[in-house]
This record gives sequence, C-alpha cells and structure tokens, in this order.
Amino acid sequence: MDEGMLFVLIILFAFVLPIVIIGTWTSHKKDMAKLNANLNDSEKSNIKNELAAVKSRLEVLEAIVTDKKYQLSEEISGLRSAEKSSMN
Repeated sequence: MDEGMLFVLIILFAFVLPIVIIGTWTSHKKDMAKLNANLNDSEKSNIKNELAAVKSRLEVLEAIVTDKKYQLSEEISGLRSAEKSSMN
C-alpha cells in the first residue's frame, strides 16, 4: 500500500465515518421524535373522542333523572317499600 492510499483510509476513518454515523444517529432521533409526536396527537384525539362520548352519556342520564316521570316512579317505589316494611 502506498502512502496516498494510507492517507485516504486515515481520512476516511478519522473524519468521514464519524460524520456519517452522527448524521445517521441524528436522523434516527428526529424520526423517533416525529413518531412520538404523532402518537401523542393520536392519543389526544382518542381521549377527546372518549370524553365527548362520556359527556353525551352524562347528558342523557341527567335528562332521565330530572324527568318528572322518573321522579314520580322513584316516589312510588319508595312508598311501596315503606308500605311493605310497615306491614312486617
């Protein structure tokens, strides 16, 4: 091997190879950060959708409980229970 070829190999291993490795590692880190950001957005979207569904169900339950027919039914059930317990 002549001195010129040896010099090229030294330059290659000393400068070019570390730059390629650092560039690849940095690119990988950026890709992983983007992937994590997308997952976080997806998780946020899922949580928002679930919260909206829970709010909707809560509104339905509030409407049922505040309905006069429901209250009347509860009062009748309470009176029946009181009547049964007074008979015993």
